Amino acid sequence: MSIILSIIVYLLLFIIAVFLAVIIVPIRYSFYGGYNNSPYCFGSMTILEFCKISISYNTKGLLAKLNVFGFSINIDSEITKGKKAKPKNRKDKEKSQREVRKREKSSKGKGGTSLFKNLFQRDIIFHVLYLLRDLVGILKPRVLMIKGRIGFYEPHHTAWLQAIVSTLSGLNIFTKLDIDTIWDDEHFEGELIIKGHLAIIVVLFRLLKFLISKNTLKIIRIIIRERQKRKVLKPAT
Repeated sequence: MSIILSIIVYLLLFIIAVFLAVIIVPIRYSFYGGYNNSPYCFGSMTILEFCKISISYNTKGLLAKLNVFGFSINIDSEITKGKKAKPKNRKDKEKSQREVRKREKSSKGKGGTSLFKNLFQRDIIFHVLYLLRDLVGILKPRVLMIKGRIGFYEPHHTAWLQAIVSTLSGLNIFTKLDIDTIWDDEHFEGELIIKGHLAIIVVLFRLLKFLISKNTLKIIRIIIRERQKRKVLKPAT
């Protein structure tokens, strides 16, 4: 009995250790995609060096692969498709459409407008914007490259593209932005490369900081107050 208990304890400790390692050790991810007569892409995510998930797509279709401790499992897209659902008859469609319209009408009204007005406060707006800014900084990839050769049939469209590319180059968002504009032909050829790493614990810590802040509690109180108002007004309607 003590041996079984010891095995269970060690197994639980191993699971906890793996879980902590997954959220602490950064996950490496990469994506390669583009278009050259046909679309193609390849993405991969590596967790703790021994677990790798990869997905590729080209003219042959979608293929997913899971590699754990050197053992590979291929997941073909044909297996995951399954059977097609039977189409609904006309009466069922009309009935479901009426129900959707009723729900949309009931969801509209003063309640939604009042909630939006109460949430539209300076401190709440900046609170959400700061969260988005921090998440973008955390999730920002180490490598973000776009290469391509693009031309449109209409010359002014190509001129607009050239202006957009020069504007994006000045923002320093991409590690490399190399797009050649073609003026005498309609052509599209491009490639996108993304590489980076992500520590889950950093994202969780930032989300936890957001959730326990006074502004988030203020948002929750406003939502609860508006729901209580709706419940009081429902019997009268």
